[in-house]
Amino acid sequence: MFFPIFTTIALVFAVFSFYMKRSVKNVDKDNREFWEKELRANSVRRQPLTDIVYIEPDLSALPFDETSTDDNIVDYQNRIRALADKKIVNLSGISNTDLKLKYGAANLDYLSSCDENYMELVKYLYLWANYLLNEGKTAEAKQILEYGATLPTDVRAHYKLLADLYVEEFDFEALDRLTEAAKKIPSSAGEGIVEMLQAINVV
Repeated sequence: MFFPIFTTIALVFAVFSFYMKRSVKNVDKDNREFWEKELRANSVRRQPLTDIVYIEPDLSALPFDETSTDDNIVDYQNRIRALADKKIVNLSGISNTDLKLKYGAANLDYLSSCDENYMELVKYLYLWANYLLNEGKTAEAKQILEYGATLPTDVRAHYKLLADLYVEEFDFEALDRLTEAAKKIPSSAGEGIVEMLQAINVV
């Protein structure tokens, strides 16, 4: 009476063990391939950065308020100004290993710094716009958001804020243009942002 039950358990255990061993082998293979690739990357000599596309913030395109006494606004504006003098590159979605393989290990720190500057830029553009929007300064917020989309930023919330403004204004042509702009986002975040904007456009 109990034999079929024990047989079933044994079969389940055998199958489970088989797949566990198979999974471990796959993980071991992935780890081995990763470290082999990392070893190759670390041996690549410094390569020219001639194909790097730098972002140069256009401060004239942003609504700086020199008379503001709002600490938050002043802080956001100062951070954006400080970034304008730095090297900015969007390297989102590119691993350190791939950067070393293409440009050499010696360039990694420099490129990482450029990418950090990009992340700072898009973060403070969003925070500045969001703050202005909450303060009722819609036109200024919209100006910042539209500028950020030209970089392009890959901050999902940035596009959501701007898309909501377009919907409120019934400006669906602008929403279409924003969706097309989002398709140029080089990082993996782009696809999700495009899908989000398309869903908003359908509603």
